[in-house]
Amino acid sequence: MGKHTAHGYLVDDVYKVAEEFEKKFGIKPARIDETFAGFPLEGKVEFFLWQWKHLEDNLGKNVMSKVKYRDQQAIRFETPEEVDEAYLKLKGEGVEFITEPADYEWNAHCVYFIDSSGHMWELYCWTGAVPLGDLELKKNGEN
Repeated sequence: MGKHTAHGYLVDDVYKVAEEFEKKFGIKPARIDETFAGFPLEGKVEFFLWQWKHLEDNLGKNVMSKVKYRDQQAIRFETPEEVDEAYLKLKGEGVEFITEPADYEWNAHCVYFIDSSGHMWELYCWTGAVPLGDLELKKNGEN
């Protein structure tokens, strides 16, 4: 099985919440844009903020309507084949997935499910630059 590498919140305004985190905790994002902010933590775990609308746009509003809590856990694999194998194994064990494995614009092969408590989980691997290169700290078109 893959490794738990990230935990995050699904938010409406990435910049606003990232600014709140920086003020309250002194944690700055390593990368940020309007759809995603990544905050490296101790070890190899990352905390992230992911724009809810971006997920709705890419996974579908009907898929996201099944998410009870606005948080997500992410399990990283090394290859798309490993993601697909984990998907088939877990599906065979009764896990109800809300998507099929697919490639997404953020250079990842992913599949999503909701656990019995309503939390969203992602099984993923990078398929290109990790992830989309390092995003510049920019807001509203500023560099």
